[in-house]
Amino acid sequence: MGLKFLSLQVLPWCFHIISDHIATTTHHHPPQPVRLIDSDGFVKTYQKPVRASELMREYPKHLVCHSDSFYIGQKVPSLSESDELLPGHSYFLFPRDFFQSVLTFVTITSSAFARKNRNNTFFEVRKTQSGSIQIRVSDEFISKRSPIEEEKEEPIVRKVCTTSDLEKDYRLLVGCKSRQWKPKLETIRESDRRRLGAAFGMKRRIKSN
Repeated sequence: MGLKFLSLQVLPWCFHIISDHIATTTHHHPPQPVRLIDSDGFVKTYQKPVRASELMREYPKHLVCHSDSFYIGQKVPSLSESDELLPGHSYFLFPRDFFQSVLTFVTITSSAFARKNRNNTFFEVRKTQSGSIQIRVSDEFISKRSPIEEEKEEPIVRKVCTTSDLEKDYRLLVGCKSRQWKPKLETIRESDRRRLGAAFGMKRRIKSN
């Protein structure tokens, strides 16, 4: 689909206007995982096919949409429960309320995802042949996002620990190191202070005698 350059004088800080240049060279890449981006900007990857219904059960009151589904002045279409997320594609997970209103620049810039990534230019603005303004999340921005911590830890655990007992010991050790030691301080009551003061005074008098 041909794309025209969108000439806008002022755009919010998170948008980047891209030209209509499209590379014609094709490259063969290994199969890419499904990437799911939540409203906080965290990226979760799935190496196997996953259906939208599975994500809806895992995240109640949320819906899934393709990253290319954002058009200014239109409601964002969500995937149906029977839809399957395609490998190599990126999807967004938003609360149901997000899909009930027409999309505007204000809607995007005021979202939790945009507020938590103010130092990044992560949206690309395109104008289609039909005149619609499409908002895309930059592939460069997605590639820079780290997967959630749980996914980063698992390969390390499996590589180091060859048995379930070793894995338990590993997690216990890591958990202990992550906890900081704090001294237990007990409150000294006024009556205890008086007894301590009286005992200390008696010792001084005995020494002076």
